Amino acid sequence: MAVLVAGVGYIGAKLVEDLLARGEKVVAIDNFFSTSRRAIERFCQHERFTFIKGNITDSRALSSAFSVAPISTVYALAAQASAHPAAATPRYTENTNLIGHRLLLDASKAAGAKTIAFASSFKVYGANLPPVVDESLPYGQFADLSHLSKCYAEKLLELYATTHGMRCLALRLGIVYGMGPVMKRDYRFITAPNKFCLQAVRGEQIELNPGANAPTGFIHVSDASRAMIDAVDEPLFAGYTPINAVTEVASVREVATMVATEAKKKGLPDVIIKLYGIAEPSSSGQGEQTKSVAPRPRVISSLGAPGERPRRTLWESLAEVLDYFKEAGGKD
Repeated sequence: MAVLVAGVGYIGAKLVEDLLARGEKVVAIDNFFSTSRRAIERFCQHERFTFIKGNITDSRALSSAFSVAPISTVYALAAQASAHPAAATPRYTENTNLIGHRLLLDASKAAGAKTIAFASSFKVYGANLPPVVDESLPYGQFADLSHLSKCYAEKLLELYATTHGMRCLALRLGIVYGMGPVMKRDYRFITAPNKFCLQAVRGEQIELNPGANAPTGFIHVSDASRAMIDAVDEPLFAGYTPINAVTEVASVREVATMVATEAKKKGLPDVIIKLYGIAEPSSSGQGEQTKSVAPRPRVISSLGAPGERPRRTLWESLAEVLDYFKEAGGKD
């Protein structure tokens, strides 16, 4: 038996690394839309790794992936995940995130794969979070197609769990950050914490919109991978199960300030943070016009406490990412 990883990008590559480390046979599919093939070449040398180049909207590519070996579990990470307006056309986002997930589920059902672990987003709850966030909280409001599509994919999982008896797990991941096998530099596809680190190394101003004051969930890429594996391993999860996967709650503005503070410790030029349309530029996050940050919600997860999973914090991880980009000179 093997597992299928659909999407070998920032999170998917770490997942592949962890699955191989625990002895799994891994089949992967990716179309290299936002990840270079060079980033995963080392996996292709592994005897228990098979790679299929293709899109999840291509039934022939899916057929090739499922024909490599019997698939027990599908990790669904193939998506146009960026909210950046220049990341992709609306048609591409809809084709990949809507049609692609339906085709992936159909192929999984036809191949007899019983478990689907989908990389959803904590953003399905919207920006205005209540004091306590558990998986029963209704969907919120959205400002981009990428995060809106997560709701469709989750309801699709619920449909297939109900009508076809499949085990469909939706991991609602916080904003993912930290060092992984794939480190992106294209601002269209890089997550905010890592982007701020790269901007600091490049001496660029960090610009934030007013929504940066709202608290949201974060999770290190290693913990995100571990959460997906742990969810699959948990026998109590049956049918359709949404699962919060967040290890810290902070505002994006606070993360930018953390980056500025760490960058200064490392001798980098002062980082200018500007809250777009509200605050004047400031050095290292100091002197910004005062605007209160909303209270931090408490996040409850059906997965429970991290337990024995390695837990990484923003503070230590941002320092590592700064070092990585600094060593590379901030270049692409």
